Amino acid sequence: MTSTALFIDSTTVMPPGFVERFGVTVLPVPIYAGGREYRDRVDITEEQFCSLLETLKERPTTAVPGMGEFVSYYEALLRTHDHVVYAVPTVKLTGLFNAAIQAAKQVPGATVIAVDPPPEWQEKVHVLRSDSPALEDAIRDLRDLKGPTISVVDTGFVAAGIGVIAAQVLPVMQAGQPLDEVLRTIIDAKARTGVCFILNSLDYIVDRIGKLQAFLGTLLHIVPVLTIRDGDIEDAAKVRSRAKARQVMIELMQRSIAGSAVDVFVMHSLVPDEAAHLLEQIREAVQIRHAYVGSVGCSISRYTGRGGLGLAFTQVSADESKM
Repeated sequence: MTSTALFIDSTTVMPPGFVERFGVTVLPVPIYAGGREYRDRVDITEEQFCSLLETLKERPTTAVPGMGEFVSYYEALLRTHDHVVYAVPTVKLTGLFNAAIQAAKQVPGATVIAVDPPPEWQEKVHVLRSDSPALEDAIRDLRDLKGPTISVVDTGFVAAGIGVIAAQVLPVMQAGQPLDEVLRTIIDAKARTGVCFILNSLDYIVDRIGKLQAFLGTLLHIVPVLTIRDGDIEDAAKVRSRAKARQVMIELMQRSIAGSAVDVFVMHSLVPDEAAHLLEQIREAVQIRHAYVGSVGCSISRYTGRGGLGLAFTQVSADESKM
């Protein structure tokens, strides 16, 4: 029986209790604020971070961990596991994917696998692409690999979007399924996952959606509903109240799942009551197999500010919905 470790960073929002239950390893992302360095979810709470975000003249920043830190984590995991799978936030919004690959190449004896790297990718590693007609053959070829492997997966999402994907694959890992089945499960879950969210303020995400859009949204008191499509942030709708924005998020999910059941994860930045209310609205609108609620942490609050609210969902089949 093979063993595979799931590796994530602190920008990922996991279902409550899953890190401890499944032994997931989390790499803290560095945060710089007020002349100090913090480790997300280790040295600073989300409440403390949002207070700094709201009061400091110079906006806090996040950074990619150093290569040596990646290598240290990889080597530690490979002492107890055959394979490491790092589920990375979308490559279009962070430099974590490339840093993770470069570090993996420094681990002696490890075969490096890149799942859905950028189109211009030139690194000499094993590559799997979700849209390749030869994907299944490439996945089966993984059975012939000898020795430890490190797979770096561009999930195409952030935060709880990665969390709902992880919730699909962790039981497969726990059952001791081979690496090809683990990566097949992740790739399949990616195709069935969606994310949408709203913000209390556009001030903090201005460098992600463009200054003009942020200005117009503030000027007209518009609440934009944002989504992640093909790994990038896009406007899905513009409404004039958070109540309407919550309803639009649910409607976007309904259109995406076409009557199927879902696993749903409501994420928030320090608005637990509103998150709980959104989940109740979702329960009335769709069939839910598993439901989770969790806070987004500091690294994501850097862009949402206090009051961010969103949902991530994964469509499940009729058979899966009975599990």
